[in-house]
Amino acid sequence: MNFHKNTIALGLLGAALSVTSLSTFAAKNAEPKPLLSPEVVNVYKAPAGLVISESQKKKVIKAVEKASEGWREAFNKGDAKAAASFYEEDSVTTAIPFGIYMGEDAAEGLWEYIIGSGFKNVEYMNTKIEVISSDAAVLSASWKMNKAYGVITKELWVLQEDGTAKLRVDDFEVVGSK
Repeated sequence: MNFHKNTIALGLLGAALSVTSLSTFAAKNAEPKPLLSPEVVNVYKAPAGLVISESQKKKVIKAVEKASEGWREAFNKGDAKAAASFYEEDSVTTAIPFGIYMGEDAAEGLWEYIIGSGFKNVEYMNTKIEVISSDAAVLSASWKMNKAYGVITKELWVLQEDGTAKLRVDDFEVVGSK
């Protein structure tokens, strides 16, 4: 891990991912509940009257599902570099309560720290994908892993020139620890 990535990720995370710190944010058996209001989340919904063909919607959804699954596989294999490869170069990750991370390198540093702290086996539940344009969709879900659980309030996936999807925005919250 290079110094730049390490500094970006560790500067804000510190020891926040320890089970002790996580337990201060929610009771162990609390249901995941987003900290962001529905009004904030609704900003990323498709505008009223937007017409996208069914074939284009299917194309976007297929690319997002494939990329999201690829990210989870990379994370669960402990490969932070591969997980970060699913982010656009200028992406923004907001990881509540840890901080904001700008760019693919910062995302890699974040995932290196989290994986290195023993977090693994992420699963998504109640996943919803809403196509918001002919080349983008928002994914939201609840998630759990071996040491924590939470919510994804917004993963904004954008189709690239090669037809794959990458994360432009990744907003998630740790709600509690296990």
